[in-house]
Amino acid sequence: MRVKGIILFLLLMGFSQVLYIENVEAEDIGLAKEFYSHNLKYRALEMFIEVLNNPKGTSANKAEALYYMGQISFDNGHYSIALNDWQRLVKNYPSSPKAIEIKERLSQLREIFAKVTDASLSSVIAQSYIRNGDFWSKAEAKFMIDSSWLPMVELAIQWYDRTLAEFPGTDAAEMAFARKMFVLLGWEESGRYGSSYGIKNDFSKYMPQLLKTFDEFEAAFPSSSYLQGFRYQIAQAYWNHKDWDNTRNWLNKIVEKGQGHPSFYTETAKARLNKIEY
Repeated sequence: MRVKGIILFLLLMGFSQVLYIENVEAEDIGLAKEFYSHNLKYRALEMFIEVLNNPKGTSANKAEALYYMGQISFDNGHYSIALNDWQRLVKNYPSSPKAIEIKERLSQLREIFAKVTDASLSSVIAQSYIRNGDFWSKAEAKFMIDSSWLPMVELAIQWYDRTLAEFPGTDAAEMAFARKMFVLLGWEESGRYGSSYGIKNDFSKYMPQLLKTFDEFEAAFPSSSYLQGFRYQIAQAYWNHKDWDNTRNWLNKIVEKGQGHPSFYTETAKARLNKIEY
């Protein structure tokens, strides 16, 4: 009985050590994520690398580490390194949630990287050959797309909506909402044959989409610094369309949201309220 008790004790000790190691590693992952979320990316990267190379580390935590290592490299513009980290993640930990998430996007990521950076060249001699060729070449190393007669507003919105669907509640989603608002507000091309887009081209078609997008934006990010500016843009769109009632409605919303604190948009809205009809 005493021997069995000793064996049980040793087994329990070993089990407790495993739990201790896992808890320490989990704390490291949590701390690294805190560093990352507070933009202390180099400190976070060091911790993620330590977790990845810990021989006693769990597969789940190593997968998390590779995912964030790739994200930090991506944030810093080191696209080939990011792609390599994510490919290692998919290869080494294919069943992890992060691998499943990133696997579906790897082909898209490769396209994006091809647009913004040259492939990583490991040979110094090869790099010199490429640079020598570039010295004589007058061609731009960019893919050019002729967008004539293409539905540019809808094509842009498609990508912003994908961001909103896949990354809800993130800073990427906030930026996607803002970009979608800008594209719906529209633009005009210069020149004799320049075209117009968004509400500058078709007010009745795009204004309902703009208002719906704003409501969704405000609901998702009620404290966003973009909102007052977009309220004014909506008021101005109605003003250009000579819809005085809706112009006043949106200008008053700006003043109301200001809660008595003067700002650029509240003061501009008050000034416009004094002179609307023309």
